[in-house]
Amino acid sequence: MILGMDIGGANTKITELEGGYYRIHHIYFPMWKEHKKLVELLRKYNREDVEKVGIVMTAELVDAYKSKREGVEDILNAVERAFPEKDIYVFDVDGNFLEIDVAKRNYNKVSASNWTATAYFVIKNICDNCILVDMGSTTTDIIPIKNGEILTEKTDLKRLMNNQLVYVGALRTPLSFLTSTVIFRDRETNISSEYFSITGDINFILNKIEREDYTCDTPDGAPVDRESCMRRVARILCSDLEEVDEEEILDISYQLYKKLLDMIRYNVDSISERYNIKDVVITGLGERILKEALEGYNIVSIGEKYGKEVSLSTPSFAVAKLLEDYQK
Repeated sequence: MILGMDIGGANTKITELEGGYYRIHHIYFPMWKEHKKLVELLRKYNREDVEKVGIVMTAELVDAYKSKREGVEDILNAVERAFPEKDIYVFDVDGNFLEIDVAKRNYNKVSASNWTATAYFVIKNICDNCILVDMGSTTTDIIPIKNGEILTEKTDLKRLMNNQLVYVGALRTPLSFLTSTVIFRDRETNISSEYFSITGDINFILNKIEREDYTCDTPDGAPVDRESCMRRVARILCSDLEEVDEEEILDISYQLYKKLLDMIRYNVDSISERYNIKDVVITGLGERILKEALEGYNIVSIGEKYGKEVSLSTPSFAVAKLLEDYQK
């Protein structure tokens, strides 16, 4: 059996792959709080029949670590402790599998490498001329691929500078990141920048995600239900459901959702014009959102092609499939 692991800041995703069979595990595991328990989590998946383990990661960026170097080393040390005497391979941003000691020395090459695994999987199995757009809970990757070549910058900083990484997702983005004002009772109205409400709230209210998709902690610790989500949205106006009614909350949610769509559209349009690419492959928790944001593009959905579970965990599935073919 091969394990493909995507160790993220908020979610860890694990694909068990054996022949034509696969099983995907999606675990909410906030590394900024739980990183010292990573070994304990991963050990649960170290079965006797596991032969190889493929790793990609983004969790090295969480604020539990002072630097990416420290984060990569800590994560890889945890993987080694969880899988002693197993063959461990770390996928880097150049598309290579590195042994774990080499990966530690070249920490910048394996930092935030999960998008690379997805891109190579797309080239091999779906399309070699496209823009890969992956919206997860926290971020959106926008990866130009032309003639089988990945044209993306290799670090998060440079991707942020070049419309290739947008720090907005389907769940965890504070609503104040989308805009500083909304139209409320016919007036342009400032909103609070406190951590009152997130995109998961408006996406649930507007039926863009299902209840089971809202996997992160809510800002107030209250449940995920319509009333609780609406109450959180009301708080960005320093208000509550006694002062702001349901119709007004829906209107605010639509305004904020439009800002989300516009942000995605602007960045994808920038990449499309720069590289003259019109075909888009979408994946991730935010597929439904991406379809609306990118109306007019030629869209291929990984969720429709491989199923929702693969779409929700594409990097872990991709690194497992790539490792299956490695050294054959």
